[in-house]
Amino acid sequence: IELRRACANKEFVIYFQPQLRISDGTVVGAEALLRWRHPQRGILAPGAFIEALAESPIALELGRWILQTACSAAAKWRAMGLPTVRVGVNLFSVQFHDETLLKDVEVALRQSGLPPEALELEITENIALGRDDTMIAQLSILRSKGVHIAFDDFGTGYASLSYLARYPLTRIKVDQSFMRKITGASTAQDTAIVRSLIVMAHNLGLEVIA
Repeated sequence: IELRRACANKEFVIYFQPQLRISDGTVVGAEALLRWRHPQRGILAPGAFIEALAESPIALELGRWILQTACSAAAKWRAMGLPTVRVGVNLFSVQFHDETLLKDVEVALRQSGLPPEALELEITENIALGRDDTMIAQLSILRSKGVHIAFDDFGTGYASLSYLARYPLTRIKVDQSFMRKITGASTAQDTAIVRSLIVMAHNLGLEVIA
């Protein structure tokens, strides 16, 4: 009930987290992050509501709004002469029903004027499970048009490594649970998983983000 009210009252807002290239610190992208400006509880991060939202009837409507908002923001940055960045948008499972995603991406790009290569769609391993044919077909079409595709929170789901070769991916995002173990005092064992993921991804021609 609260989620429906929040959507109707426009309580959701998008924050943008910059993505940096490690070699020189250049901002090369920005991920659109959903926040809930709750009237009693203040700003809420997704951990407080995302699971309920994903199962809510408003997920499709809100997912479409996030996509349109992110594309419009990135297009405005370009028009202002800011450095060219790629904007990342997380997807809900429901957005893959009935080829909804293809239509929504087309509309968002056309209305914003953002080129396809400036958009990156993010899916989690768990969303991909059990939806291979439908999801791969839609993502392949989008990839052929220039849109980038990323696996988010990689290494924490139940997808097999074969998904990296089967899906039209351009990037994997290493989950923060692995990154937290990397400090100045980390042992070789602490960093082994991340090192392995980086090598594997690069061998597959994929970018990696932490």
